[in-house]
Formats: sequence, C-alpha cells, structure tokens
Amino acid sequence: MAKPFKLEVVTPTETSYVSEVIHLRAPGAAGDFGVLADHAPMMAALRAGRLHVDTADTGFDFAISGGYLEVHTNRAVIFAETCTRKEDIDLARAQAAKQRALKELEAATTSVQQEEARAALTRALARIKVAEG
Repeated sequence: MAKPFKLEVVTPTETSYVSEVIHLRAPGAAGDFGVLADHAPMMAALRAGRLHVDTADTGFDFAISGGYLEVHTNRAVIFAETCTRKEDIDLARAQAAKQRALKELEAATTSVQQEEARAALTRALARIKVAEG
C-alpha cells in the first residue's frame, strides 16, 4: 500500500479539504504534475483546472481556479482562489458563466476588461470540464 501524506486545500473563505491522501494530480501553470509521499519540497503555481485526489479508498476530483501548491515534509497545502468538488458543480450555472464570459470578452474595450473576461472564461471552462469528466 502506498504511503499517505496530508493534503489541505485552502481558499480565501474556507478550508475546503483536509485529509490523508496517497496521490494528487494538480494543474500546474507549466503543466499537470503529481505528488506522492516523500516528495521533495517544492512550490508551484497552479492554473484553473482539475485537481485529482486519491485516498486509500477512492479517488475524486475538484475544480480549482488557480493558486499555489506547497509540498514539505509529507504535507501538501494548496492555496486556491476557489475549490469545488465535482459533485457540487452546477453544470448549467457553469455553462451560463461561460456564455457570460464570452459576451464580456467580445464587448471588452480595455486590456483589463479582456483579462477579467478571459479569467472568468477559464474558470467556467475548468468547472465544465470537471463536471462532465
């Protein structure tokens, strides 16, 4: 059996998840990566996407929207902007957010408006991908 390590997922409003896990796969800014017990200390930027977690009993997914991951001494902490478990994603709401973001992007007249619309679109697409996957 694989050796477990502690995972915490923290957002600005709550601690979304705390448990012993045996593996996680995170959406790194430079590409997806995995973490197992006894991983070397590291910090990584995260992009919006699927966070997959395996415990001794099961595996499940979260949609996160960016942040950072720190690994140190068999403990991983994810500081995410948002984190939603797959089962809690409202697909219709995510699809509506996608359409809203596309309209905002089309109507954007400044680089700030474009960047905000792109960020909203990226978050919506990540939620849709996790919900449908």
